[in-house]
Amino acid sequence: MSETELLESKFAGNLEAQDRFNIWESAHRILDQFDVADCRTGLALGYVQSGKTTQMMALTAAAHDVGVRIIIAFLGSTNLLLDQNTDRFAKAFDFEIRMDFKWIVEKNPSKPADADRIQERLLQGRTIFIPVIKNAGRIDGLATVLQTLNLTEIQVLVIDDEADQASLNTMVNKDEESKTFKAIRRVRDALPIHLYIQFTATPYAPLLLDSEDHLSPDFVEFLTPGQGYTGGKEFFIDHAETVLRIVPASDEQVATAKNFVALPDSLVSALANFFAGAVLLDSVDPSIKPVSMLIHSTHRNNLQDKYLFLTKRLKESWLEDLNLGLPAVIQTERDRLVSSGVLDIPQEQFLSKLKMVLGETTFWLVNSVSDVKKIRWNESPYHVLVGGNKLDRGFTVEGLTVTYMNRPSSDQIDTLEQRARAFGYRGELIPFCQFFGTAQTIRILRGVVSTEYDLRARLSDWLELGGTPAEWSKEIGLLLPKGAKPTRSNVIQAIESFNNGSGWHQLRRPSFELTSINNNLAVVNSINMLDAPRVDYGRIEHRTLQMSNREIVELLLQKWDAGDFSPGWDHAKLTELVQRMEKQVPEVKVTLMQYENEDKARERTWVSETGFNNLFQGEDQNKSRSSWYPGDKNLLTKSNSDGSPHISLQIHRVRKKNQPESPELFTLTLNVRGSMLAKRSAL
Repeated sequence: MSETELLESKFAGNLEAQDRFNIWESAHRILDQFDVADCRTGLALGYVQSGKTTQMMALTAAAHDVGVRIIIAFLGSTNLLLDQNTDRFAKAFDFEIRMDFKWIVEKNPSKPADADRIQERLLQGRTIFIPVIKNAGRIDGLATVLQTLNLTEIQVLVIDDEADQASLNTMVNKDEESKTFKAIRRVRDALPIHLYIQFTATPYAPLLLDSEDHLSPDFVEFLTPGQGYTGGKEFFIDHAETVLRIVPASDEQVATAKNFVALPDSLVSALANFFAGAVLLDSVDPSIKPVSMLIHSTHRNNLQDKYLFLTKRLKESWLEDLNLGLPAVIQTERDRLVSSGVLDIPQEQFLSKLKMVLGETTFWLVNSVSDVKKIRWNESPYHVLVGGNKLDRGFTVEGLTVTYMNRPSSDQIDTLEQRARAFGYRGELIPFCQFFGTAQTIRILRGVVSTEYDLRARLSDWLELGGTPAEWSKEIGLLLPKGAKPTRSNVIQAIESFNNGSGWHQLRRPSFELTSINNNLAVVNSINMLDAPRVDYGRIEHRTLQMSNREIVELLLQKWDAGDFSPGWDHAKLTELVQRMEKQVPEVKVTLMQYENEDKARERTWVSETGFNNLFQGEDQNKSRSSWYPGDKNLLTKSNSDGSPHISLQIHRVRKKNQPESPELFTLTLNVRGSMLAKRSAL
């Protein structure tokens, strides 16, 4: 049995067939990047808590099966994370019980004896799995071992988990190299043939590295989350009205505060919601255990102690109050859940179950690595976790339903996205989920959803057209929430490009609801777009109209049904922007994009997360032809190709590629360029 077959048999018990197919396809695409003449660096881009470890396991199995003899895995920056992830690999591959002598596990090798053993096992035909903590000393020890081995013809795969966290050069702005970064370089220098794969869900730092940096990615593999994955879009866009709760400014935890005597009212409501939700969830499906709440208020340990004491005291007071009836705040939160669609139960049954839930709840203080290790999810069905930084990246909260974050917001989106552990959970828990955060935290996290999806969509387009990740960061850049920055400033040099709203926007994820399709067809017909005169653009003619700015706004944009969410396309703000530029750009060119000179829908690849993968048709490769086509993006007239204020609108007639049953529809792309945009940090 191959390693791929072994893991496939184990995955089959937990993952749907399509999810397994996607995992193996990604693994093989990554391995196709092996090049004996060029040690390449790849970025495997997932979502927060979307199963990246499963993808790393699949990549390891597939690498073994194609002859990769050494797999080095940087599996955590603490011994706890290294041990947890190593154990997960050991269980997946049955390292400790199998007797077929295919594998050898060498954890943190550093001594001459380790090198001798690895060399001997390589000669015996073994595959060496080397889990290593992301620590400069340990990585240096590994580099020393590798330098003594004969690896001339040995293919090596290096996996770097959470690659944006501890691997990067934190002294880049001082023209020096930090210890861990330098140690990783030593490892790579010792490997004549290797592929280095960075796994992360927050890729902003790796993508913004200087192209000469040895960790700057040469290619990107977009990982597909499993069916039912619940992430930022589900929390902060799709179900925002029922999930999001703003913590008042008066309840924000000040880091300099020395003490407090009572819990913030918003936290009392959050706890009440958690307990009420746990009762109702147990009535809907008693098998869903454990159920948890996360309280992330501060990085200061003394204040975390106070939060723990006060939350436990509140629970005890509610237990006593049950003798007199249901506490009013719990009733209020119960009503809120029921009004959102959660099934209610009779009062007597609710009180009985609530007493059980309160009595069974275990509280955990998580402000050290040892605290994380002490959490025993099987000790009780209900858990409340109080902590700070140790609840960030790499920590999974089992069965999380309620998150409370009154900690002042970070302006660093990779930190804030990892801090918000409300990702990756089952979709059926959404009715019971609440996210309490400050207004600034919620605003940035909602903006991060657009950043994340826009990055994937535009980067995918760029790479499909032959560009590199480094070129993308300079030419396209990131669409950032106002007032936010992508990552810590000590790992990247001056950022050359951010997407400030200028350039092309694509409504790449239009609604496929019949009412939306018919509405937009009616809008297209109302401006006589389908009968507009054809204009020669080289090899291709397109139906084209010249309309006033006011007509574009009132007859087209304001009437257009843009659907619920499309990465990089904020329909209301784009409409407002066009309207505000009326004096700068009184006339707008509108072009209908169809298959060449036919009145027929173009077919475009559809990706469920981001929509149509590049609506634009590129330029002709043979530029020597007399009827050369410059590409959809470049249909600018001579008068507005000089950088002057400009608006172009394209209506794209499209359908999903290789899906004959998919209806054709109309969607939009908009090019906006004007001096007013210089004052806007982002859309």
